[in-house]
Amino acid sequence: MNESELGRQLTSGNAWWREPREWQKDDRDLVASSGSPLDYDPDPLVGIAAPSLYVLRGPRRVGKSVQLKRTVARLLKEGTEPRRIIHCACDGLSTDDLRRLERVARRQLTRSIQEPRYWLLDEITAVRGWPETIKWLRDNTAMGEDCVVLTGSSGRDLEDARKALAGRRGQATDSDRLLMPMGFSSFCSALAARLPRAPTLRPRDFLSSEAADAVEELLPWLDEIASLWEVYIRIGGFPRAVAGYLIGDGDVDPAFAGDLWDVIHGDALRRENFSSAQSARLLRRLARNLASPINLTALAEDIGVGSHSTAGRRIKDLVDGYCAWPCHRLGDGGLPNLAAQTKVYFTDPLFAWLPHLRDQQPPPVPSQISEQQLGLALALNLAAGDSGRFAGFSSVMYARSATGKEVDFCGRHLGPVAFEAKYTDRGFARESQTMRAMFDGRGVLATRAQLGEVDGVRAWPAGVIALLLGH
Repeated sequence: MNESELGRQLTSGNAWWREPREWQKDDRDLVASSGSPLDYDPDPLVGIAAPSLYVLRGPRRVGKSVQLKRTVARLLKEGTEPRRIIHCACDGLSTDDLRRLERVARRQLTRSIQEPRYWLLDEITAVRGWPETIKWLRDNTAMGEDCVVLTGSSGRDLEDARKALAGRRGQATDSDRLLMPMGFSSFCSALAARLPRAPTLRPRDFLSSEAADAVEELLPWLDEIASLWEVYIRIGGFPRAVAGYLIGDGDVDPAFAGDLWDVIHGDALRRENFSSAQSARLLRRLARNLASPINLTALAEDIGVGSHSTAGRRIKDLVDGYCAWPCHRLGDGGLPNLAAQTKVYFTDPLFAWLPHLRDQQPPPVPSQISEQQLGLALALNLAAGDSGRFAGFSSVMYARSATGKEVDFCGRHLGPVAFEAKYTDRGFARESQTMRAMFDGRGVLATRAQLGEVDGVRAWPAGVIALLLGH
């Protein structure tokens, strides 16, 4: 793209340069958001400032572009000069285009601006080799004094970006940020559920008196929480899915299900030229295999690839696209045992529901989706909005005893507390037996709707646990 084309793209895409008070009325992202019945604004870009650099990651369709536009609106409301704010969608650009973009925007379109600029570069991870280019721009141009916000839907280059941008992030201590589908707490708020405000607890504190007091406060709403959890593990937390549930008949909008299929097949697996049939078989196999360690050799045979390593790479593609997350087996020293089979969960219930919604396959098992969302809530609680911390996948693991019994979630970052997802209201003593044996009775059992306690193991509804984990 030459400088003239880039200039036209910038002047067209930065409507607030022309109409700082009226531009929102015609902005596609904000018009769609304002027309939604949802009252949901996670605000992952709060507190951005020059001369810092921020990277916001998360799956496609989660709302990163909307958050950039809301950031524009907020900055303008705070009195920021409109031409200090430069937004560009980076899909289709090259690294040379990024250098030309900086030159055209600074020297031609905003040359009268003396104060630091705000660069809002959407989907930067679509540009191959972007970390080195941003590093060069921060080192060799005035962009080093500006506020730079980069968004992306891929974690494939996360380590390269960390290395390239080391020492170039300015004063921010929270420069890596994460936007995922809404957690259960946000889901309940979006549905205007009249629940008391619950504290957000660390997993290690779930056996404390504070946790017991918080659960006691929620007792009058247990039936409602259990019902909302059942809706959540069916609808998930993508804003469009929740909005569709609110205005529709309680089902998932087929058009949005198609969009999520495009996220899987058209984006996460795009680089590997996977056929539609192979993508469908991969998704179906992972949905069936939730809550169990994955056998890569069997998976390779099922999806028609040559080796278990190829099958492993396809799973990594989904992980890099924030569509799935691996739960490793706990190894020596509290570290992941990378030689053992890994469990693979999705990052939203709808990914597990896609084979049923799209191909009329059997629906996923609710207990397994409940387990998936509990583990994800634990991981996101510990990540605290940091995409790099989340992508380490070493904070939430599963344990296996010498007799082959398993405990769903544990790890040194969870402290001495283990979590077991048993979506049932019976047999607490039997279901908690392995956890009591392996973790000296220090654990939490996630039930469907009942409470209880067995030898120090607390049995609480999965929805209550998720509320207390926040997100």
